[in-house]
Amino acid sequence: MKYNLVTLFITSCSLFCIGQNDGVFFEINYNTFSHNSLKEFQQEFINDVSEVELTVNDNFPANIGFTLGYNFNYTNAAIFLSYNTTGGKISYSDYSGILRITQPLTAFTLGGEYLVHLSKTNNRFNLGLRGFGMFSLMKIESYTQILDDKRTENIRFNAINYGVGSRLIYSYPMSFFILKASIGFDLTFGGNLKFQENNDFQLENDRGEKVKTNWSGLRTGIGIEIPL
Repeated sequence: MKYNLVTLFITSCSLFCIGQNDGVFFEINYNTFSHNSLKEFQQEFINDVSEVELTVNDNFPANIGFTLGYNFNYTNAAIFLSYNTTGGKISYSDYSGILRITQPLTAFTLGGEYLVHLSKTNNRFNLGLRGFGMFSLMKIESYTQILDDKRTENIRFNAINYGVGSRLIYSYPMSFFILKASIGFDLTFGGNLKFQENNDFQLENDRGEKVKTNWSGLRTGIGIEIPL
């Protein structure tokens, strides 16, 4: 799926890259994520292992992401491909052994954006209206060591989210590129985590509710666009 997204992105660029005022852009993003369902699921791990006092090391925090895109300036539209990552981790260790559970989560996003110019004199301020799809991969890795006995177990999941968003974009022309900064909010839907080995089964919490990814949250970015 990851490679299909990349192939589709490159193919789209090659089909439509004909405008003289088009541009390629790259952004570094800092994003907050909801992931309330995953946070509650991690808390259930702690509650289920009452014999030891587990420590929360990571609880699906905000993190750095990356975006690569192509602007079709003649039509005020753009396509983009993004990568985001976060995760959870709980652990316990003492003289007798180690218990560690990690849940790395990554997402690949393919989407489109329509730009609304907010100034009639220049295009420094724009409103971006976005729609996108996300493919997420999560892995639950458990590691236990009691004296000389070591055990490792990995379970893999995937999920699909759809989302919409808006952001305010500021552009400042430099010598041969355009400096860009943005702030906005994304709202995502779906995200049921399915077992990779059998997509007929989904991850559920102790109450029988489906555990979901939720990439909704604040999205900021800074980057450059190179006009073509």
